[in-house]
Amino acid sequence: MMNPTPDELTARYDDVYRKAERIELSNERFDRGIERGDDGRWGVGALVTRGERVLFVREGNTWLLPGGRLEAGETLAEGAVREVKEETGVSVVTTDLVAIAEQTFVRREGNESFEFYFATFLAEPERETASTEPVPADDSIAEAAWLTSVPENTFDRELVVRLAETHL
Repeated sequence: MMNPTPDELTARYDDVYRKAERIELSNERFDRGIERGDDGRWGVGALVTRGERVLFVREGNTWLLPGGRLEAGETLAEGAVREVKEETGVSVVTTDLVAIAEQTFVRREGNESFEFYFATFLAEPERETASTEPVPADDSIAEAAWLTSVPENTFDRELVVRLAETHL
């Protein structure tokens, strides 16, 4: 199943944390999301752990778990593995699905909306690359690093802290 619904995906895993939110967007940002084809699409990423450390990337002043948009023809887990490799140079294997964020984006002026979903997998470095230090492999990534705590300036920090506390 290439693009399951959040309910279908959750049914295949145990103890998936689900989060739903409505986000109001300006007309310009809303239109950009529609033009990109975000409606009903998936983003994917991973909480990659090694010992007591988590792999993060920094875009500008914001830390994030590595991830991005799912590409055509790949499963959600395959997309998460690809995104981690593209952004950090670290090869990983996924071991579980740990969270699904369901975002409803609403046009600030009007009643139009679209859905976007983000699946976060638990992952670990492949054995042969376990000692690999992350290297920003994408122009948008300023830094990639193994960190022992979740920085204050982390995107969706509450979710990342919850996942780190549960899976470290």
